[in-house]
Amino acid sequence: MKKVVLALLVLTILMAPLAACGGSGKTLIGISMPTRTVERWITEGELMKKQLEAAGYKVDLQYANDKVMDQVAQIENMITKGAKFLIICPIDGTSLSTPLAKAKAQGAYVLSYDRLIEETPDVDFYIGFYSNIIGNHMGRSLMTGIGADSASSANPLYIELFAGSLDDSETKWYFNGAMEIIQPYIDSGAVVVKSGQTTLEQVATAGWDGLVAQNRMQNLLSAHYTNDTLAGALSPYDGLSLGIIGALKAVGYGSAGRPMPIVTGQDCEKPSLISIWNNEQYSSIFLDLDVLAGLAVDVTINALKGTPKTPDRGYNNGVIDVAAFNAEAFELTKENIPHFFFDRGTYTEADLQLS
Repeated sequence: MKKVVLALLVLTILMAPLAACGGSGKTLIGISMPTRTVERWITEGELMKKQLEAAGYKVDLQYANDKVMDQVAQIENMITKGAKFLIICPIDGTSLSTPLAKAKAQGAYVLSYDRLIEETPDVDFYIGFYSNIIGNHMGRSLMTGIGADSASSANPLYIELFAGSLDDSETKWYFNGAMEIIQPYIDSGAVVVKSGQTTLEQVATAGWDGLVAQNRMQNLLSAHYTNDTLAGALSPYDGLSLGIIGALKAVGYGSAGRPMPIVTGQDCEKPSLISIWNNEQYSSIFLDLDVLAGLAVDVTINALKGTPKTPDRGYNNGVIDVAAFNAEAFELTKENIPHFFFDRGTYTEADLQLS
């Protein structure tokens, strides 16, 4: 059945109107990224633009400043200018049906980048990491870090949970994946969420805002941890992790005699790498952005040439199974920072020392 689904996906792609052949400089590709406030979106946007231009295409790269209507307007402008391929990392995965219908009407391909565009049939490809497995990595890292296997209901460990923004389709995958690992420890009584806030709606962080996460952690600490010690916090993104750590440090965690709780993260942004290297944040998830951006470029060029790549699987967006291509993610701690960053020449040890 899986082979049949993949074959049908490929057939559907082949039957889509071809906008151009080869690397003609007249072929416009639009890249819509969510914001410039997150380091990785800048890196990946520029990397894709550079590679596509080197292949002979024109590229319109836009950043939407985390505003859905700005992203809609930018995409519609790309369509008006005749873009034949759109690479979109959505701010809100359910808010792009109208512009994407326009794109398909003029024969353009649509690639959903890193975040799945949902509730529309007008998406050809999805490029991303296995979000559920990323969540598994986060949950496992938190449980390993706090030593959950050595805990019991008679002597439980206390944790708190944080998730991303509810308007991001990836948020539920990260959270559900993490809870697949954490929930058995909660069920056994070895791990306790002292606040009782365990549903996605209770622990979501609007706009992936680190200050929102910091304020929530401050409130949790004052309400529930004046007499008990927090062992760890699930965080799905480095920007939230640093906000959480800021709240923890403000009440004395990380100082002599009061160790920093285990805090997870994702994206391996430099401030968090510094934090990990200096024994504050415990872990992050390493996403090889060069691989992901390169895969998007490869899928784009092959589709425009009329020779689409065979997808890894279909990824259901609520309406159709989107042809999906996935890259592997890795758990990063202080121990493997040298492998992923020093050995590659991205940073030196001196770059990650606190000043």
